[in-house]
Amino acid sequence: MASIPLTKTVPPQMHAEKMDEQLFIKIKAGDHEGWGEILAAAANMREPYVALVNRIGDNLLGRDESEVELIWKSMRMVTFAGGYGITTGAISGIDIALWDIAGKKKRLPICKMLGRQRSIRRYASLSRYSDIVDLKVVVRKLVDAGYRMVKLHQSPDETLEHVKVIRKELGYDFDLAVDLNCGFSYKAARSFVTKVQRFERKWVEEPVWPPDDYNSLKKLNKVAPIAAGENFFSLFEYKRLLEDALSYYQPDVTKIGGITAVIGLLTLLRRHDVPVTFHNRPRNGWIGITASSHLASDMDCLIETPPNDLPTDYFEFNGTINAETITVGGSGLGISPKEPLPQD
Repeated sequence: MASIPLTKTVPPQMHAEKMDEQLFIKIKAGDHEGWGEILAAAANMREPYVALVNRIGDNLLGRDESEVELIWKSMRMVTFAGGYGITTGAISGIDIALWDIAGKKKRLPICKMLGRQRSIRRYASLSRYSDIVDLKVVVRKLVDAGYRMVKLHQSPDETLEHVKVIRKELGYDFDLAVDLNCGFSYKAARSFVTKVQRFERKWVEEPVWPPDDYNSLKKLNKVAPIAAGENFFSLFEYKRLLEDALSYYQPDVTKIGGITAVIGLLTLLRRHDVPVTFHNRPRNGWIGITASSHLASDMDCLIETPPNDLPTDYFEFNGTINAETITVGGSGLGISPKEPLPQD
């Protein structure tokens, strides 16, 4: 468990301290070691994931780490009765670390092993700001710094007015998306997406509670572009969403089961020719961000990132990052934390 502070914006984001917690996994195999990451989203608690990783790890001792896909199937079978959520999160971290080892042994970046491109377009994902004045200042700074897309996480009841003000005062020369964090009923969500259309938002993310209300998502997507996917944990859940239920599909490599799971999902999404926007929380989870970046292909891919560059005080990174793109390099993931990691 690590505590890498979120790079501060000026004015500061609210709840930034909640973005300081990460859960990384290190696996050793002979002379090689691999790093993975878990997004500990369940109640924002890392301990259940740690316990499950330790239990799964006991069953992996002595396995051939190069058989990543077989190990993934084994992990899913051993944990099947536990379902998704914490289970697929724990598997994610292990799977990502195993892919990192596989790339290092072959002295290749994971993207080259998979025949994928090295670069992916990024956008800045903000946490919440206390008022519209602070939000305007930060969005203007990001646009001036070269970011071509910004996503807001304001209170659902304030978001419409804040979008209106930002477009009126900052213009339309950048893409703007909003994440409602499942904040509305279907009726309230429909009212929101209808009213927000005129402000040319890129998408409305997770507008309804619960997040797996597929029918409501499908109906809302007929009104305005809807994005979701971070809370779907299998290929089969995504299949239910492929009949015009969404405009943007948002897998999270640190929640759904790792690189192996996302490879299968991208094959499905590619057949349906739908846009993919990899999900990450706006924190310093750069191992997960880098893992997603290796999965970019010839599809229309975007990736969610914090509103800052990778913090080099905490990570070694063999690639390049600017306001528009992430380009991966090195062997395996091409990223590793600098040890010892800062702890809570």
